[in-house]
This record gives sequence, structure tokens and C-alpha cells, in this order.
Amino acid sequence: MKNYQKKIVFLILFELFLNIHPIQSQTSNDINTYNWFDTTVGRSNLDINNGVPHTNSFRTLSTDIHLYLINKYELGRVTYENQTYYDVKLKYDIYRDILVLNPDGGSENIGINLIQNKVSSFSIKDKNFIKRERKTEDIPEATTGYYEESKIAPELVLYIKHHKDMQKTIYESSLYFTFKENNSYFIDLKGKIYAIRGKSDLVKLFPEQKKQINGFYLLNRELRNSDLDQFMKNLMKYTFNSLSISSK
Repeated sequence: MKNYQKKIVFLILFELFLNIHPIQSQTSNDINTYNWFDTTVGRSNLDINNGVPHTNSFRTLSTDIHLYLINKYELGRVTYENQTYYDVKLKYDIYRDILVLNPDGGSENIGINLIQNKVSSFSIKDKNFIKRERKTEDIPEATTGYYEESKIAPELVLYIKHHKDMQKTIYESSLYFTFKENNSYFIDLKGKIYAIRGKSDLVKLFPEQKKQINGFYLLNRELRNSDLDQFMKNLMKYTFNSLSISSK
């Protein structure tokens, strides 16, 4: 029997033994119970510890230019084979689109590449990611992989495909690599995916908000240059709010 099946059986028996009712939402008690079970059966024996060793052979000149979303392991959450694991150490390799797990109790020099088709979602540093499959009706740029998901409204979701372009350079007769961020942006509007490559794409989708969109770009130049991801999140919230107000 797989560990996640054991977990379900064990939790049912545990609840019956304590005469408690099942919790319907992911409360702090829910998380604590799952963590307690994982610790009891031994985290090293969990099904999530399944993958190939993570390696990084890219030599860089600067420690602040790397291929990861965050250049160290952070506590996060991951849903793997339909089972959610809390307080696990994760690191996201953006360049290769790989989610890396640091096994419990292991050195931070050790990592496991989680199998992508078994990961449905994860959360790290207050960012939520899902794995999207490219569908035939999607645009070509929307490839299968991990996407940061920002839910703006029930019918409007912003997806950010984190990516870094690699460049090679020779320094003192040695080969080094640098990685430059080059993210892509998509929105799911009423179930249909659109690529947002620039202001014109957004104006085409929301022509009645052209004046407001132009104004937002004008007033938020600094944010756009310093943090394009946050700029896009704010822009989508602003556009939705403008639409809501104009429809009243």
C-alpha cells in the first residue's frame, strides 16, 4: 500500500479514535495533523521522495545571477500525486522548469528533482504555482509547465511563466553562465487563454479601458522597470476594478 493510502487510512482511524469530526478545509489543525503523520511514519519514507538527484553544473560569475527563483531552499507546500505536503523545503529551477525538493534532514547541497507530471501545484515564498498542460486551443507560447497563478476575479486569472535566458561568457579563459529573466504573461479570461506581450494586447481585450490602461502605464513606469511581475499583477487588478466600476 502506498504511503498516501496509509495516510488516509491512518487519519480516518485517528479521527475515529479521538471522536472528532473531519475537517472540511485546510485549517492550521489540518496542516499540523498531516505534519505529525509525516513525521511519525518517517519523512524519508514518503512517496514524495521520488526523483533523480538535482545537479547544477552552471558556473556563474555573480551569486545574484542564477537559474533559480530563489537561490536557496524555502519552506513551502507541494501537491504530489494528489497528496499535499506542508513545510517541505523547495527550490524552483526556472531555467529548466524543475521543482527541487531538499529531503528532510538532508544537507542543502542535496536535492531531488520532483517528477513534473506528478506535481499539480506548489507554493513557495507567497507565490502559488500550478502545472498547466498545453491544450490544442491554447496559443503556442503557453507550453506545458509550471505557472505562477494570480486569481484576480472568478473569470480572470493572470499566469506568469517564469523563464530565464542563458548566456555564455569567457572570463580569464574560463566559461561562465549568466541567466537573464524573460518571463511571459497570459490571462485566462472566461476560460480562454490570451498572451499579454505588451500594452496593445491588453487594449485589444479591453478597448473600453484604453484610457485607463494608458494612464496606468504612464503612472507606474518605475514599477514596470523594477518589478514587471508586480506591475502586471497590479495592472490586471486595476483593469478589472475599472471594468467593474464602468459596468455599474
